[in-house]
Amino acid sequence: MERVRGTPLTLKLFTAALFLMALASTGWAVARLAWPAPFDFAFAVVAVALVAAGSIFSVPLPARIPMRVTLTPTAYLVCAAVLPTPWLVVCTAVGVAAAKIITRYPRSASLHKAVHNTSKDILGATAAGAAMSIAGARPALGGMNGFEPSPSAYALGLLVAAGVVVLIEEFVTSAAVSLATGRRFASTLRYLWQTRLLVGAAEAALSGLAVAVVIVDERALAALPMAMLVLHLALSYRMKLRDERRAWERHAALADALTSRDLDAVVQTAARGAVELFGAQAVEIELNPDRRLVRADGQALVVYDGPARAAEDLGLGVPSAVYEIGAHATGLQGLMRLYLESPTASLSSREQATARALAATVSTSIDNATSYQRLAAESASHALAATRDDLTGLPNRQAFAASVADLDGPKVHVLVVGLENLRLINETFGRGVGNRLLMELARRLQRSFPSAEYRIGRISGSEFAVAIDSAPTEVAHHKACRAVLALRGAVTLGDLDLSIRASGGMTHGPLDAAAKLLTIAEEIMWRSVQSGHDQLVTLDDDRPSGVPAGLDRSRVSLSFQPVVGLADGEVRAVQALPGWLSSRHGLLPADEHVYQLAGPRELLHKVTEGILARSLSAAQTWRASLPHVPVIVPISPHAIADETNESIARLLTKYSMPGSTLILALSESASVADTRAAHRLRGMGVRLLLDDLGSTSHSLASLSATTFSFVRVHAAFAMEHRWRESAAVIRAAVDLSLDLDMTVVVPHVQHDRQRRDLVELGCSLGSGPLFGNPFFPSEFRKQLARWVPPTVDALSAEAGNVVPLRRHRIQPSQHAAGP
Repeated sequence: MERVRGTPLTLKLFTAALFLMALASTGWAVARLAWPAPFDFAFAVVAVALVAAGSIFSVPLPARIPMRVTLTPTAYLVCAAVLPTPWLVVCTAVGVAAAKIITRYPRSASLHKAVHNTSKDILGATAAGAAMSIAGARPALGGMNGFEPSPSAYALGLLVAAGVVVLIEEFVTSAAVSLATGRRFASTLRYLWQTRLLVGAAEAALSGLAVAVVIVDERALAALPMAMLVLHLALSYRMKLRDERRAWERHAALADALTSRDLDAVVQTAARGAVELFGAQAVEIELNPDRRLVRADGQALVVYDGPARAAEDLGLGVPSAVYEIGAHATGLQGLMRLYLESPTASLSSREQATARALAATVSTSIDNATSYQRLAAESASHALAATRDDLTGLPNRQAFAASVADLDGPKVHVLVVGLENLRLINETFGRGVGNRLLMELARRLQRSFPSAEYRIGRISGSEFAVAIDSAPTEVAHHKACRAVLALRGAVTLGDLDLSIRASGGMTHGPLDAAAKLLTIAEEIMWRSVQSGHDQLVTLDDDRPSGVPAGLDRSRVSLSFQPVVGLADGEVRAVQALPGWLSSRHGLLPADEHVYQLAGPRELLHKVTEGILARSLSAAQTWRASLPHVPVIVPISPHAIADETNESIARLLTKYSMPGSTLILALSESASVADTRAAHRLRGMGVRLLLDDLGSTSHSLASLSATTFSFVRVHAAFAMEHRWRESAAVIRAAVDLSLDLDMTVVVPHVQHDRQRRDLVELGCSLGSGPLFGNPFFPSEFRKQLARWVPPTVDALSAEAGNVVPLRRHRIQPSQHAAGP
């Protein structure tokens, strides 16, 4: 029967019923015994020995429900043909009880099995004797004398007795197994039914053959125990060979299953296979050094796979067998623990050899799976190294070009950013500092282009690349300029404050020409650097103009930023930062890159008037706090004309603003075509600001075309104020401002040290994050209410190689000192 922990109550009650029936049969037989003088007690002793031998000589069936084939039915079927029924029952009871005492007596479950099987055999013998009597075959007390009353009666009686015995065996055994395991009775009855039916037929045939031999010579009855021993040995040997063959076949199949490259599959398959191979109640495999535990139950199901310390204690007690995995090969990889059906159970010598072979196979399989995992990890690492930059993790040149093909648009803009002073930083501070700087710049670039419509890569030691998808050239250019400006910001690495002089080149083309576009963008960028143009991003000559056609219909978004005195921190002007909200392209800042695409003069005038109206209208939200502070509005130099002057005069009157409260910022990239209109503006009190000084070679021409009150240097020079060339440009701007009666404005001031340096250079006004970021009009009004003028740090400026200028060449006028 299938072994369970403990004996169910229902099975105990069933066994008790069997025992009572067997006791009743034995009592009846004892009461019916007759003791005539001629009876040969030796004959009874032989019968008892025959039944005991049949009970002892048993062979287990090769099944997961462990049943045993015994020769007891054969023994008492033979005795039924030569003994009266009472003597048959008594001899069977004595013989089976003696066998149980010899082989499996004492303790709990073993005692229960002994009582159960003894009762079953007594009932079987009683039924066999009754069947022989009903068939008319009634042996004499002194044995048989031929076939009396007739051969047919003996044959029929023996056949009926064998059938009855088989039915009792099957019913009692199946019922007991069903009660012990919880299986359905019908399912247990069908289990190995062909094998069990064949065993029953063999028992009937053997008993018939033995009866025939005994009829010929009754002395052959004494030789039957020896014949049973020989039969038992032959059958046991045969079953042993078959069991070993099947065990090694299962081991070979398990070894094949353990050839997986997946470590999880190897360990779990080994645990399940060990349960099936040894019929264990549970199997555990624990791996070193991570203390991973895999547990399979008696149904060959993995019930736990995780850390050993978190595994639940199932109360299995001490393992029946423990085998080391890999102890003699690559070091101890783990342990395999087998928990058999009972604490006293143990493995046979054959099973021990199988377990050792399984442990060795598991060790080899774990080695193979681990090696495959390492190989796969190394392969993935090499594949990643072939496509990724080790330092920043960005795609390399080949991977970047390949990734561009995944974009959706019909064309792509490719930006290449070159780091001009990276080599100098590496040589001055070491490559370690340079590498940390590169990692920070890569993070900044990723923050500038966070969405999936961009591709970012590091294409060489000092170059980054960005692919911008589905955007007009002017929009892509604005995004690229912002990104390069972010790269030029100061980077603090420990005690070092470093900044990069970065420049970009950009072009566009079809997606499948990414490699060629990279080369073109690099050439554009380095050509601009070598020619001395300090532009953030240099474009190729192909500039479409489709976007600005709808600017006059787009809504204007506006924010303000304070422009303060670098020396005292007081707000001296307010910079208007207008832009167009385009549903297709996001925010387009109002600067010369967009103004120059406005096309017809009428459209440019209409767009300019809209920007001025929106700026002056929004300025009314904070004018009560700063009634005399001018507002700076960026317009195109080409927009300076009589029509624009009339619009400005009308707007100033509408909002009751004097002309001195308006400053027009004109980019130096284009010159003022109508100088008379510019002079008339100055007559109205409106002042002009030359913007982005140093970004092109037209600076001097722009200054000579009209009179400016302010000059604002390009943001790149402000950020790189300690770079020799940048310092020279700032000195030149200050010298020009002193000679031409202007005020120098510096954008993008980030920290106090930069502010002190700019004051030392002679700059008057500044804006940037140090003084406040851009705010929407209502927010800017709240910011002014909380405004506290930031003062200059009392510590002396670290001048380095910056030589303080003479503050005055000529006596500056009143309006040159500030707005």
